[in-house]
Amino acid sequence: MMRGPLMRANTVLLLCTAWLLAFANFSAWKLLAGLDPGGLPHWLFLLCLGVLLAMTILVLLLPLSFKWAIKPWLVIVLLCAAAAAFFMDDFGAVVDRHTLRSVFETNAREAGEWVSWRMAWKIGAAGVLPALLVLWTRIDWQPFPRELWSRAKLALVVIVASAVAIGIGGRGVASSLRNQRELGHVINPMAIASGLYAYVDNARPQAPIVVQPLGRDATRAAAPAGAKPQVLVFIAGESVRAASWGLSGYARQTTPQLARLPVTNFADMRSCGTDTAVSLPCMFSNLGRKDFSERAALARENALDVLAHAGVDVAWFDNNTGDKGIAKRVHETELQNSTDPQWCGARNCFDGILVDALKKTLAETHGDRVIVLHVKGSHGPAYYQRYPAEFEQFKPVCRSNQLQTCTPEQIRNAYDNSVLYTDSIIASVIATLRDDHAIDGAVLFVSDHGESLGENGLYLHGAPYAFAPDVQTRIPMTLWLSDGFRQRNGIDAACVTRQAAQPWSHDNIFDFLLGMMQVRSSVQRPQLDPLHACRAQSR
Repeated sequence: MMRGPLMRANTVLLLCTAWLLAFANFSAWKLLAGLDPGGLPHWLFLLCLGVLLAMTILVLLLPLSFKWAIKPWLVIVLLCAAAAAFFMDDFGAVVDRHTLRSVFETNAREAGEWVSWRMAWKIGAAGVLPALLVLWTRIDWQPFPRELWSRAKLALVVIVASAVAIGIGGRGVASSLRNQRELGHVINPMAIASGLYAYVDNARPQAPIVVQPLGRDATRAAAPAGAKPQVLVFIAGESVRAASWGLSGYARQTTPQLARLPVTNFADMRSCGTDTAVSLPCMFSNLGRKDFSERAALARENALDVLAHAGVDVAWFDNNTGDKGIAKRVHETELQNSTDPQWCGARNCFDGILVDALKKTLAETHGDRVIVLHVKGSHGPAYYQRYPAEFEQFKPVCRSNQLQTCTPEQIRNAYDNSVLYTDSIIASVIATLRDDHAIDGAVLFVSDHGESLGENGLYLHGAPYAFAPDVQTRIPMTLWLSDGFRQRNGIDAACVTRQAAQPWSHDNIFDFLLGMMQVRSSVQRPQLDPLHACRAQSR
């Protein structure tokens, strides 16, 4: 095999920096090019930003730039940066603690949906190729004192170059960086380092989490003599956005079955986060978006626990990526890896499997219950895999996980078909409860977060909440009450319609659930329950 070129370590570091600057930061350059130069010539402004970006990359590479460590370190950085660049450039993604948590906590089936030839060649060209060149290159190592002095001189170059760039750019650079906070999540590979540090810091061993009790004083009034069991089915959606929800005014009718049913749609609803790992536990906690953190949520009981303390039987059925620790103290059933041939194939299980599970558990229901169905919904990027063939009403569709290779119309069609299927699932759940004359039923559907379908170059979800677009934070919430459930709770239907026109968020779900099951507890906050004013006892 031909021997590689002989280079000094500093040369290798500078070449890798240049490569990362040029080929792993397209998303960053796109944002930088649109910044206000603050009175500077635009080319000079970009030059100053480029120098600062290059110097920042060098700072990341320098600590492990010595013998035995430099090549493995550079290979890791190049591969990780190429992978991050693929998701940033193709999906408009950002890299932060929550993004990395989603990566580390995904399962093999979900991860497989991302694999494509486009991903392979882009990561190969931007990451594998330069990594192989690094491994092939021979480094001309000097005695350690000389190497140390060489690295010190390079560090001095970083300091001087950065000072000059800041001096020339002045206030324009500082102001732009301060006002464009999303830059911190797309500058590559620093965003990875920052996100990884935050993830590890959040996940590092601390004092063991002792789950604090919540609502242990919860009670419910005794059921009237001869009353039927009350069953509330809570459907936790996945990636359904209000902008594509027919009941919320979408131009297309993506909710035809619900539109024919006596449901109430809450059209002004906001999510707690922009990804499942945040939104799902947040909506069941009483922390609210402002005070929510994963550790804080894990360290206390949630709405399901309070319901159980009040004597309500609680069950969780999952066809998604798990309960995120919410249902660990109640009955939980995982269905996403089922082999049921009616609903499941090699790629995933359709959400109809949850309706079957509901029917089976209702047959064994003899008391009041809350049943949570965590659906697969509109989980991207493979929207076309989320629904059976008969729900492909909008055509043509994007039949790829490489959304950038599809037209906006194809992406929208595939996504809308997945929403059509979710509409059918909710309607089937309602029909199941309505036709079961042995119970009084209610159904509440709430999406965990929204979805970007290419608007402003963004796809999927997970943007930092501070600058996430409305399509990722505005979500649907839809309620159905049987006559028996509404009458036993003393709920005024006209009042429910009025309340549905008000703004609500995931912050209200904790108290909504307790109120629906007539739970009384010191942790209950009636002012946050959307239906509190609609009950006879509160009027």
